[in-house]
Amino acid sequence: MVLRKFFNNATGGLLTALTSNNNTNSEEIQQLEAMGFPRERIVHALNATDNNVERAAELLLLGVSEADYPTSSTAAAATAANGHNARDNNGNGNGGTHVAAHNEDQMRRAIEESLQVNQRQEANNLRRAEVASLQNNKNIKNKAKVVNKKTSKTPAVASANVIDLTGDDSKPAATISKTKRNTAVKSAAAVNAGKAAVSRFSNNKNTTNNNNSSPTSKTLSQTHPNVKLPTKLQSKSKEEQILRTANRVKPHVMAVDTLLRVLLSVRSSPDNIKFRVIDRSNVNYVQYVRDVPGAEDLLLAMNYRRNSHSSKNELRLERHLVDDALLYLGISALEQMRESEEYKLGKKLRAFHAEMRRIGKGQKEQQNLTEGEMEVRLQYLTKCPNEPPVGRGAIMNVQLGDEREKIDGGLASRRFDGDDTLADVLNWLGGCYGDELLERLRSREWCLCDLNRYPILPLDVEKHQNKTLQYIGLFPSGKLGVRLSEDSWRDGDEIMDDIHGSARGLGAASRSMLY
Repeated sequence: MVLRKFFNNATGGLLTALTSNNNTNSEEIQQLEAMGFPRERIVHALNATDNNVERAAELLLLGVSEADYPTSSTAAAATAANGHNARDNNGNGNGGTHVAAHNEDQMRRAIEESLQVNQRQEANNLRRAEVASLQNNKNIKNKAKVVNKKTSKTPAVASANVIDLTGDDSKPAATISKTKRNTAVKSAAAVNAGKAAVSRFSNNKNTTNNNNSSPTSKTLSQTHPNVKLPTKLQSKSKEEQILRTANRVKPHVMAVDTLLRVLLSVRSSPDNIKFRVIDRSNVNYVQYVRDVPGAEDLLLAMNYRRNSHSSKNELRLERHLVDDALLYLGISALEQMRESEEYKLGKKLRAFHAEMRRIGKGQKEQQNLTEGEMEVRLQYLTKCPNEPPVGRGAIMNVQLGDEREKIDGGLASRRFDGDDTLADVLNWLGGCYGDELLERLRSREWCLCDLNRYPILPLDVEKHQNKTLQYIGLFPSGKLGVRLSEDSWRDGDEIMDDIHGSARGLGAASRSMLY
């Protein structure tokens, strides 16, 4: 009886404890169900966290699957039983402390595994986005290839073939990181190559459809919206083309005369093909027309065309393109240019350089001179001091006309001392080129200029002829030139006398002392 009474008391206590535990669990489950979680996941989460509602809620919010819970329901029950037994066996409760520490460790591992899963998902999404971008660029390149009828492999396709499209996560982390770095570099290069190809294709298409547009017009309009590109000459009206090109040609006398003669010949005999075909390799055309700014542009404005189908280097005006109105406009513009100051100055310079060539030729062919000319030159040379030996003095150079004209015999050189005068230089020039050069220098029809000075200004040979070369700045680096005088200098303008001349050289006098 005593044993039966003891057994009944123990059984009643166990049932009471189980009932209280079930009531407690049902309250926790109800709390978590109120948050919207399913009952099965709530039970597993409570078993994994030793009926801790807060940690169970964290697991449920993190979205950890049942397989990723720190412990299964059986293990959680065993752990809970062990914990109760430990607390029953040990009054200090150390067993419960170890169980809580173990559960904390399991919770931390579950959170870390969840973060790793999220990182892998982000890496996969990034890789898929890169592949999609490359495929898009590949499609654009294929369209450009179809239009251009090209069969070569584009950089975008070659780079896309290298990239890993499998999205395999089984590779080691180091391999995945290295592959991702290489893929990022190659994908950037592929994207740039694709954009460049599409830009070239679109620019070529726009240039073909519209001659006014340039490959850089779109980019410039985007980067500098306030900048307007000037209209090309070919896009202007025929009248404006002719007037602009004729205005550029007017300083070049031979080009104006040649073009005017050609247009007059075409107007008088439009059926004669000799006047409608210009050989661009002709010597006179190369020397006077081809390299002159605006000359060929004027011919193109008159409907001359380069014959691209022929091996000959020529300009051709077809009979059906001969326009009397354009011929009249071109001839009128060129005749108007012949009345301009630039054309008249060009005519004077051309005549001056013709005189310089004649004088230079006489200096080289002294055996053809008359006895009177030889005697005059010898008199000038006798007045000139002896030339210093090599190593003494300094070389004096005198250039007839413009250096670009390349006048034959137009350069004379001789050594002078610093105490030699300008009159000695003039006597030497008289012995080289004759009396005509000195007479025109004294009459100011021509002028002697110091080429080392900028701007070039004439020297008064009458005023400075008794002064030493060092005093007037022509020693030790003297370089003189014979040039055509300006109207003000030819008329003896005294206002300009105070600035004419040179004040350079060792010990040279100041400008105020010279003038």
